Amino acid sequence: MLCGIRKIDGEKVFARSSNKLDTPFTCPDCGREVSLRKGSIKAHHFAHKPPSTCEHGKGESDAHRRCKEEIYDLLSKSENVTDVDVEKHFGTVISDVFFKINNVPVAVEIQRSNLTVNKIIERTVRYKKLGIHVLWLALFNDNLRSDKYKPKAWEKWCHATYYGRVYYWQQGLTIVPAHFTEYKTYVEPSSWFGSGGEECSAGGYYKTLKSVKTPRLGAPVQLDTDFERRHKGSWSGGTVNVPDCYIYIDKQGRWW
Repeated sequence: MLCGIRKIDGEKVFARSSNKLDTPFTCPDCGREVSLRKGSIKAHHFAHKPPSTCEHGKGESDAHRRCKEEIYDLLSKSENVTDVDVEKHFGTVISDVFFKINNVPVAVEIQRSNLTVNKIIERTVRYKKLGIHVLWLALFNDNLRSDKYKPKAWEKWCHATYYGRVYYWQQGLTIVPAHFTEYKTYVEPSSWFGSGGEECSAGGYYKTLKSVKTPRLGAPVQLDTDFERRHKGSWSGGTVNVPDCYIYIDKQGRWW
C-alpha cells in the first residue's frame, strides 16, 4: 500500500513522504501496525507485519504500486479533474485511485493476481451503491501483441462488462483497450487406409479454439480526456455474469 495512517496524529500519509521518525504507522483498513519500506529500487510503500489476514495491499506488485502512484500524480495535474485520492476508503471498499471528472465520481481499480472474479463483482456492486463509476485496469503485457492469447477469467468478465473491451495501463494516463476475437488454427489434411482397405481422410479446415483468442488493440486513450460514464445493465452469458453497474468506458468506436 502507498499510504498508511500516522498514529501520532491520525493523518493519512504517503510512504514516499514519511520517514522512520514518524513511526508507528497503521493500516487504514484493519488498523494494525504496518512497516515503512523505503528502498532504492521498489516504490516506497507500507507492508503489514506478519502474520496478517488483511486484504488491503495484499498481492500488490511493485509495478502495481507504481501504476497507482503515476496515475494519481498525473490526475492531480489535470485541469478537469478534482478530489484526486489514492487508496480512498469508502467503508465497504477501498479504491486504488479515486477522482471526479466534470463532477463524475470515478474509481480506478488495478487488477491483482489474488483478486477473483467474484471479488471483482462484489466491489463493482459496492461502487454502484455508492454512485461511483468503475474502471478495471490491468498492466499491459507484450503477450497482447501476439495472435494467440489465452484470456484469464477476469479478462473475460471485463470483456463482457465493457462491451468487448479490456483495458491495460501502459504508462502515465495512457490506456490501451483490447478486443478479443476468435482464434482459428488450421488442421492439416491427412489420409489413411482403414482396416477394410477403404481410404479415409480428415483435416483440411480451420478450427476455432474456445479458450484462445486473438487480441485486437485499439488506439491508446487518455484516462482524463477519452472516457465517459455509462450505466451497464445486468447481463449473463455462458459462465460470465455481469451485475447492474456504473462503468467508465472509452469513447472511441469499434475498431474490430
